[in-house]
Amino acid sequence: MGEDRRGLDHLMEQNETELGFLSAYGGVDDGSSSDGEAILAALKRFLIAGGVSVQEVDNGVTFAFGSAAVDPQGCRFEAKGTALPLVESDVRGNGFLAHALASDRSTVSVCFTQWAMDQRRFVERLVEHHASS
Repeated sequence: MGEDRRGLDHLMEQNETELGFLSAYGGVDDGSSSDGEAILAALKRFLIAGGVSVQEVDNGVTFAFGSAAVDPQGCRFEAKGTALPLVESDVRGNGFLAHALASDRSTVSVCFTQWAMDQRRFVERLVEHHASS
């Protein structure tokens, strides 16, 4: 059984790597909710691994340039800064929902409905931007 699970994980990782370009075409939102707690936990681990100090608060986390919390549809992520390195299309792919990017790019708010490569790249860009500011 353990060997089968490892094989499935490997297959999923392989397909995510090989088919990631498909997210550029957008996805189908079936209205189902995601596991916000699992996404938040993955986000927290990712931030800590990137050297970001994270503080736990009720239903979420805060960090120097923003916050994240469990949302009925997934995990609400918010960031602030000067000239965030984002454009509108960065928050319109698969796994992004209910987004708002300020016209001056000082704030962004988005609900992650999955934790995949696009979300990791998105957060990584913001971590790097914050570190260089």
